[in-house]
Amino acid sequence: MGTGGRRTFSVRIALDTGSDVGQRTARIFLGDPRCDKLVMINSGWVPRDRRVVQARKFSDVDVVVSDGTTPLTSLIGRSSVAGVPLVVWPDVPASDLGTASIPVIVGANVGSTLADALLTHPSSQPALEDTVRVAWTEPGKPHHKGTPITFPDPIGMAWSEERAGGRFVAFRDDEWAGATTIVDGPSGQRIVGVADLGSHLEALTLASVAFAAAAGSFDPGIQSTAAERKAILSEAKNLELDIAVWRALP
Repeated sequence: MGTGGRRTFSVRIALDTGSDVGQRTARIFLGDPRCDKLVMINSGWVPRDRRVVQARKFSDVDVVVSDGTTPLTSLIGRSSVAGVPLVVWPDVPASDLGTASIPVIVGANVGSTLADALLTHPSSQPALEDTVRVAWTEPGKPHHKGTPITFPDPIGMAWSEERAGGRFVAFRDDEWAGATTIVDGPSGQRIVGVADLGSHLEALTLASVAFAAAAGSFDPGIQSTAAERKAILSEAKNLELDIAVWRALP
């Protein structure tokens, strides 16, 4: 263990990127002392760092990470040859991808991963008798009615629409994004949330899943992040995710 409880194993990462989220993810990787090598597998933007290598082929890595630039069927095949996990930022139906002999983790984003990971925070952790709401933001025209959901500043209260039972989305037309969990029960109300620049929050989520995958948290197969959200939140804390917590006694 390193200072502050951070694991100090080294990680070699291959990154497929063609977006701002992918570029920010690269900077997060390079800002972490565990990143020993970063292989950029696209021909575009390449960060300047002694650990960065640009190459179409990759073999000597621990995890492959994609912002969705390259077709996933190609990346699954190449990652399978290398025998390493593949972590994908966009949501992709598992039925579209067939089977895989390696861990293929899809939906490593704020709405599908970070929002639910906040439920594993010690201040959240719902009991059976509690009512749980999970919410996150997406780009779009803000609503002026719906369900009021509290996010950390600078977002604050936002009108949200319910996507499914207890799951809510608030639309934002600015650069900010957030995720929050609200747990109500006999012990009172607990709210655990995050807010930051949208592209940074997405990149931090993608990087957190990548570190968890590199550590061996996921079994082989195409899957969401659901089984390892506690490990993902731990990695997000390692990457200095700022989490806000409120408690209201009954």
